[in-house]
Amino acid sequence: MKNIYAVLDIGSATVKLLVGEVVSANINVLFAKKITSHGIRKGQIENMPVVVSEIKQLIDEASKSLGAMISKVALCIPSFHAHIYQSDGITKVNSPLDQITSEDIVRALKLSKRFALKEDEEIISVIPAMFYLDTKSMKDIPIGEKSASLKVESLVITSRKKLLYGYINAVEKAGVEVLDITINAYACAKEAFDDVYLQEGAILIDVGYRNSTIAFFEDGYLKYIAQAHVGGYDLTRKIATSWQIPMDKAELYKVKYGTCDLRIGDEDVIHTTSQNDVEKHFTQKDLAHVLSEGVQEIMEVIKTKIEVINDGRSYETVIVGGGGELPAIDEVATQVLNSAVRTYRPDTIGARDMSFVSCLGMMYYLNDRLKIFGQIDSSLVLPDISNTMSIRFKGLTKTKTAYSSDTKKKGKLTKVIENLFSEED
Repeated sequence: MKNIYAVLDIGSATVKLLVGEVVSANINVLFAKKITSHGIRKGQIENMPVVVSEIKQLIDEASKSLGAMISKVALCIPSFHAHIYQSDGITKVNSPLDQITSEDIVRALKLSKRFALKEDEEIISVIPAMFYLDTKSMKDIPIGEKSASLKVESLVITSRKKLLYGYINAVEKAGVEVLDITINAYACAKEAFDDVYLQEGAILIDVGYRNSTIAFFEDGYLKYIAQAHVGGYDLTRKIATSWQIPMDKAELYKVKYGTCDLRIGDEDVIHTTSQNDVEKHFTQKDLAHVLSEGVQEIMEVIKTKIEVINDGRSYETVIVGGGGELPAIDEVATQVLNSAVRTYRPDTIGARDMSFVSCLGMMYYLNDRLKIFGQIDSSLVLPDISNTMSIRFKGLTKTKTAYSSDTKKKGKLTKVIENLFSEED
């Protein structure tokens, strides 16, 4: 059966939907589109009907384009209010031959969530980072290895319940189920970094519309995450203020002519103002100066967040996100951060857009889950595939239980988490 998944990323600036097929280590993109988001502010849903309408618009368009109804989506949510923990679970291997099975790994993962959470926290991802057997440790999934016991060190990601349930509720209201979920920062890293960087140390800067996320990875863990309240909006506002023009026109100029490359020629006039019969012309080079100064200011704020983890070493540093589309932004960031910085643009056909990094990373995240849990339900079944070939995701089969007053805010994803990581064996 083909592993075809739909990934939905709901952001403050755009809503993205990507449908793809995982083929070996590659992704065959079947559909990808983004539209402007209107109901999200600072990572929180402020207008539920608008968000639901936008999700439904993308789902319906993709379903029509592919000739099959999308019933499930994997969800990337903002990293706002996310917390990260390192935990572990130890279990006895039940096989008579002491061969580790997926059930042993799942049991250890369940045990790794046995620690106190804040009242408003909900676990959304439990990700194995290191496996310890009787005689050795390994990063690869040890299914089939011999050991009497198994210890799994895990990365546990949580989010605020109110934020999480809002996103799940929006997806459900749009008529689809949540297949799996994680935060943008982790999903982006799965696409933007090779495993070696995630082990040796890497910094991800996700430049959003009003906020940017800074995440630090080392030893396979997401070890640090922070928010900087700066983003693409600040650049638009700087243009509008400097040139005394409306925000919508400033945004248009930023998208159409924006660059931080000061070496660009100054012969291209892109805006003219007239005051007291005196005309003033603004060129693309003038715009580059404004944007370069704006990026410097943004990176100075981001630098204060990175300094928290500064130990004198130089880490692989990558800029992702829609706000990172600005040409030469990496050159300005390198100067301010005093470290080599590069922008990451996917080379996957059909999704060569920086705003799709998280969607592509989520596809790899799902593929990793397959290695532990077995087959996962596809988001849709294309016409040439028999419906009888649908196979349940082990431990993640969802029920149609009606909401009660205590659970109406808890969407299907919460039930999925409870099914997978409940402490019952």
